[in-house]
Amino acid sequence: MTPLGMHTWNELCSQPDAWRAALDVVIGHAPIIASHRALSQASHIIWSGCGSPYYLAFAAARITQQQDSRPCYAVPASELWLNPTASIPRDATPTLILLSRSGSTTEVLRAAAQFRQHAPHGHIIVITCYADRPLASVGDINIILPSGQEQSLAQTRAFTVMQMGALGVIWMLSGRSLTELSSLPDIAADVMQRYQSQCLEIGNNPHYQSFYFLGSGYRYGLASEASLKMKEMSLSISEPFHHMEFRHGPQSMVDAHTLVIGIGSKVMQATEQAVLADMRKLGGQTLAIGPTSDCDMHWDSAIDDALQGIIALPLLQTIAYARATSRGLDPDNPHNLNAVVVL
Repeated sequence: MTPLGMHTWNELCSQPDAWRAALDVVIGHAPIIASHRALSQASHIIWSGCGSPYYLAFAAARITQQQDSRPCYAVPASELWLNPTASIPRDATPTLILLSRSGSTTEVLRAAAQFRQHAPHGHIIVITCYADRPLASVGDINIILPSGQEQSLAQTRAFTVMQMGALGVIWMLSGRSLTELSSLPDIAADVMQRYQSQCLEIGNNPHYQSFYFLGSGYRYGLASEASLKMKEMSLSISEPFHHMEFRHGPQSMVDAHTLVIGIGSKVMQATEQAVLADMRKLGGQTLAIGPTSDCDMHWDSAIDDALQGIIALPLLQTIAYARATSRGLDPDNPHNLNAVVVL
């Protein structure tokens, strides 16, 4: 009998090696990407996707805006398709960066078509995992990351592999060296070795009945993705919030059966830790994951704060995986889901 979530577990655990392979692809594309007009002449930068890739787009847009002075934002692919005049700047030369694991999602393909129509002087960059799917030939630049391919329906490895691709594009956009990303796989492998068993214990704990994921800045996109994984895999009550926003109403949901998980940062650690301390005073349980020693699961790294968030993802995914299997659910085949939405 096949163990529950076997593919998800293998994909989750293989992420450091998959990141190395993805970074090799990005480095191979670097001369073309760095010199292309899609980066040098873009008036606006738009990140887009559906589901998990949209949450990645949100995170990537916030990081891009920190690195670049041009207007940058994230839009769901369905909004680009259905409401292009509200989503695509007029009389401009925007660059649209499309994210899709499958490369076959209808909304993403239609978003690309609308963008071509409404921004004829713009450019498209595609980041996807399959070379033989329709999206893989849509862009002016197409970055194919096969190490993100998955057999399970819920995205784990695909999300972080595309995140590596996105970080590579952002670093080239700002003229920074891709060698800054090279330490991420080793850091993640060490963090997973130290904390993954603890994450399994947390996910297996039946005491928890609701989960809230907090992330400031670009980490809100990652908190949204972690919350989505908890919903998809385990059918649990799960919601994402910005750290400081959690006090403005959502904290009313906190009780002894609540786990509040904060994705920490170096820059905002004091205010983030204060929020978690308040939730403990209200009777909730908390878990902080981040690059500072006051986090429950932490690592010591001098890399840019914008690169730190990806390291937390395998731990957050592990908690969702364990929660699902402890409830007798199969993370490989979540309830009511398909691998790709085709309309």
